[in-house]
Amino acid sequence: MKLSKKGQRIVLLLAISFVVVSAIGIYRFINYSTKELFHSFDNPPFSQKYPVRGVDVSHHNSYINWNQLRKENITFVYLKSTEGSNHQDRDYKKNYKVAKNAGLRVGTYHFYTFGRDGKKQAQHFIRNSTVKSGDMIPAIDVEHSPVNRPCNDKESYGKMIKELKNLEQALFKKFGKRPVIYTNKECYRMYIKDNFPDNPLWICDLHNEPGNDYKNWVIWQFSHTGKITGVVNDIDLNYYRNSFDEFKKLLLP
Repeated sequence: MKLSKKGQRIVLLLAISFVVVSAIGIYRFINYSTKELFHSFDNPPFSQKYPVRGVDVSHHNSYINWNQLRKENITFVYLKSTEGSNHQDRDYKKNYKVAKNAGLRVGTYHFYTFGRDGKKQAQHFIRNSTVKSGDMIPAIDVEHSPVNRPCNDKESYGKMIKELKNLEQALFKKFGKRPVIYTNKECYRMYIKDNFPDNPLWICDLHNEPGNDYKNWVIWQFSHTGKITGVVNDIDLNYYRNSFDEFKKLLLP
């Protein structure tokens, strides 16, 4: 049956409306799936479940009132010290000093550059980082970035894992504790799960609490846009998995 011109216009309008509504729905879904769910430590039930709170900081962060941070019941902070085999975070030494003076437990982390000499990266970290008794176990940051492309071919994957193991082994030998490995869901599956079964894990997941897939997880980074009194702009927020007493296991003797 042939539609009248009026009927054709109605069908066209309905089709356009359907496309617009669908596009809005897809946009909202994508926006939701990439948006963080948490922006503070006031998120029941997690605020009651995880009493040990922490942040992590690099030179990208704006002004921080460290004494106020301690008053906000922050227990620990991980500070970026080095990256690759020659980059140093310009605020590390200052941040280490003021965070310690404020009474926080301080840890230091290295941003691993994929495939580069792991022993040289370890030497660079050890030479330029302050790691003392009572500090947190050093951490290695393993994630994709503009300098760390996904290793989809066998050659680049093999080199990446080999040098990461060299870095991990050198830090283990130096400090006597398996370094904490910071990573996210994708990189855990690609690089960490089958290669580093004994390391404590620091999992970044902006949407979900880490589950049983990560048997060794000890820290959950749940936000990159945290809001805390005393901090200008955003800051990364973390929960330690267990009690204050268990937290001592993350400290160097």
